[in-house]
Amino acid sequence: MIVGNMMRTLNNLSDLRESRFGQPPPRHGLNLLWWFAHDCVQIDSNSRMIVQCNPTNGAFGFHRFYNKDKLLPKINLPYYEVGNLHNAGSLPDYVTENYTTHSDNSNTDRIIVSFDSRRRRFENVYVTQHSDRTHFDQNRTYCISTDLLKDIKELSRKDFLSGRTNRSEQLSIRMPQSVQHSQTNTCQSWKCRCLILKFAVCFL
Repeated sequence: MIVGNMMRTLNNLSDLRESRFGQPPPRHGLNLLWWFAHDCVQIDSNSRMIVQCNPTNGAFGFHRFYNKDKLLPKINLPYYEVGNLHNAGSLPDYVTENYTTHSDNSNTDRIIVSFDSRRRRFENVYVTQHSDRTHFDQNRTYCISTDLLKDIKELSRKDFLSGRTNRSEQLSIRMPQSVQHSQTNTCQSWKCRCLILKFAVCFL
């Protein structure tokens, strides 16, 4: 995955929350990203991002992004932008419902993709936000990993917006250090193993 030298890649849901992309409302970036993950891209067995909506035909408000300010790496594939609620196309209501039409944060978030039309797949996916009416914020531009897209696909929109993480992240975040340490010890008896399992489940 081609990423600029200083650009951070968001690899999981915790990274996404920490970045503050799409937060707080009325920003629409999280709803936009959930829509994109569920309706616009499919991850195949080789972690390739197969296109489910063609960005070249203008559907959902997709349009060319020419990278004039060198926000993103220079590559031989075209970039396309989506998320401008002035031209929302057929984006679902849950993405557009908080748009005020005023100069506020309700239309600040965008997704930008690099698109390989021959292979019909996205090579890279980025999220960003406006720093003013015409420019994007270099320091708030992130590459989205395929692992993060997979995590988003596993969640309902309600759970995604409420800040729930996937099962593996819940284990790493919530499990006390004492339990993690106990699991590294060799335990020969079934009784001991069951106690550890029951204790860990309590914190899921």
